Amino acid sequence: MIELFNLSKNLILNNTRLCSYLTIAFVFLFSFIFLSAGSFSLPLIDRDEPRFAQAAREMLEKKNYLVPFFNGEYRLDKPPLIYWLMIFSYSLLGINEFSARLPSILACSILSVILYRFSSSYSPRFRLFVPLSFICSVQTLIHGRLATADMVMVLFVTLAQWAFLNLLHKKSWSWLFVFWISLALGFLAKGPISWLVPLFTFILFRFVFWRKPSSILSLYFIPGSLFCLGIISLWAIPALIETKGLFWKIGMGEHVIRRGMEAFDNRPFIPFYYFISPFLSLFPASAFFGLFVETLRKKWSMDNAFLLSWFLAPILIFSFYATELPHYIMPGFPAYFLVIGQAISETKPTRFSILFALFLYILFFVFSLLILFFGFAAGPTVDNPLKPVFLSIGLIIFLLSLFSGAMMHYAYKNSSRAISISIMATAYITLNCVFGFLAKDLHSLSLTSRISPLFKNMPFSSQNYAWGYTEPSLVFYSNKIWKWDPLSSQLNPPYFSLRQETETSLSKALLNVFQGKKQPQLAQKTNFSVDNLPPPGKWGEGKIEGLNLGRMSWVKIEYSYQY
Repeated sequence: MIELFNLSKNLILNNTRLCSYLTIAFVFLFSFIFLSAGSFSLPLIDRDEPRFAQAAREMLEKKNYLVPFFNGEYRLDKPPLIYWLMIFSYSLLGINEFSARLPSILACSILSVILYRFSSSYSPRFRLFVPLSFICSVQTLIHGRLATADMVMVLFVTLAQWAFLNLLHKKSWSWLFVFWISLALGFLAKGPISWLVPLFTFILFRFVFWRKPSSILSLYFIPGSLFCLGIISLWAIPALIETKGLFWKIGMGEHVIRRGMEAFDNRPFIPFYYFISPFLSLFPASAFFGLFVETLRKKWSMDNAFLLSWFLAPILIFSFYATELPHYIMPGFPAYFLVIGQAISETKPTRFSILFALFLYILFFVFSLLILFFGFAAGPTVDNPLKPVFLSIGLIIFLLSLFSGAMMHYAYKNSSRAISISIMATAYITLNCVFGFLAKDLHSLSLTSRISPLFKNMPFSSQNYAWGYTEPSLVFYSNKIWKWDPLSSQLNPPYFSLRQETETSLSKALLNVFQGKKQPQLAQKTNFSVDNLPPPGKWGEGKIEGLNLGRMSWVKIEYSYQY
């Protein structure tokens, strides 16, 4: 009898482990497929993506893995971890858009698995709600597929915070190593923000929200800091020596401190920006903000005080920062999803949370319908080549709202869960298709993508010049050095030159199209396409127009080359 009991127990445990592994595989694949959709054909978006992707390529070509270069010059904006990951991806898949984005896609997919495991203590009934909501949020869908350092940094900040919370409960050597190694790798991904978020989290937790004695002796601060700095110094010291201190002066002085004091690219400073932008960045999960508040109020605990501190830490840090960008506060987003996962499992929705969710769903639903209406009303695609893009964006917003609403319905309506699952599956499949169509449309409209066939026969010794249209994507797609807005216009072969003739902001141009006013750049049929560009040869010239993805404008340029 005892043997039969033990056999049954082992079978149950094995089945439980198998289900857990299968669920983890599902979460990873759900995220990876979702973020990969369209990433093969979507052109690198100016201006950050081409800079990161090309810097990794130049690092690989120069075989200098300490200091990144872009366009033949030092690129000292960020530490090297993201470039190392891209180089590894390039070695497996070749140099292309997807391989440049693969580190971010993998980091985001792994992060979704971590959130699934992290949430086991807070939302055992609906653990899938946390990673799926995270992956389907707007800012994750954008930066989870971009060839930048952000998602890798967010991954290691989340690991550090998970370890930090466990260390506040009890001493653990394994969590201690996870904490300090994560801080080191987070710094190597994007600098000191990976340290500031845990630091400000603890300050808010200890002195504002919990205000009870919490021992941090389990962090072993002095030896842990030395261990963390030791890992970083393996790269930092040789890099500082090679650049004669420029890495610190530019990387920290200009790109961290100066951006905090002066707005980058003369961006306007908007008061309370980071108290507004999360409702857009977290959509459609921002509809659960009412549940977020109610859960913290009703289920106040040490862990929830930590999660609230974590969520607010990046907002507090960047509220006093002159440069304002919505993705700066992404390191705090995992805490939000962990709280709303707890809310779905344990908190009965109040009238306030229901009305708040309905308000945001209706608001974005109407917004998606307006975009779709605008796309249809803008005339035929021949007159408005951006029409498919607007239709895709409107459909994406609508489908994300539908998917999130179906998850809510699944959580609270036990009687009709099959309907909810069917809606979620349909929305997921359709979203993947729409992402693919959107990527192809943007590729066909991108000005750099349209002109890049002419780069194929560009000789190694070609001198390349650009006036007006000085986008980093030219460097990546040609893999040549470019001179931006040179004072001298004298051209000696071999050369390739392009000069911007006109530029129309999309907001202005599309508003005029909607009002029925003909726009030269948007309303006339495009004379050039990738298919009818003149074949590359020893010389050529012409004009071409397309979308500048970096400035969100429609640009017309003239080009000439002689080899």
